[in-house]
Amino acid sequence: MPEIWDAYDRDRNLLVGKTICRDTFSTDDDYHLVVHILVLHEEDQSVLFMRRSPNKESFPQYFEATAGGSALQGENSDQAILRELREETGLTLSKIKLYYQTTEDEHQMHLDKFIGWTRQDKERVSYQEGETVDHVWVKPENLQNFLEKEKIVPSQVTELKILFHLDDK
Repeated sequence: MPEIWDAYDRDRNLLVGKTICRDTFSTDDDYHLVVHILVLHEEDQSVLFMRRSPNKESFPQYFEATAGGSALQGENSDQAILRELREETGLTLSKIKLYYQTTEDEHQMHLDKFIGWTRQDKERVSYQEGETVDHVWVKPENLQNFLEKEKIVPSQVTELKILFHLDDK
């Protein structure tokens, strides 16, 4: 069954009764809602990195510091991010905060970015078939070294450096 998304206009207004099918979506269509979350562990503020499947079309075997995806029809961003997190990591959160919203015209999407904190056992992370194959928790003091030595989805490197003030050191 194909994924169905709610359609939005450029100004984030829901186009009531209009939907987008993922399989036929093009950047000529209306906008859709996408959510990402950066997960930190409450114990030591370590960052969760998931290794992408070798079968992924883009950035196979790279680490990514976010879980996320497109909101399904009828979901708001809060509902979508909790579903995506559960599907991709199996984790639940003790706290969540929306920290950034943007619109990407090139991809016809409205993007909501969250930070979430979990208290769950670090080894409790599960993997979504076809999406992820491994994970690692990286403490803030080891983050700069990790970003330099590992293959990370490039768009996330700059954001992580800003969030963790790594260029300030």
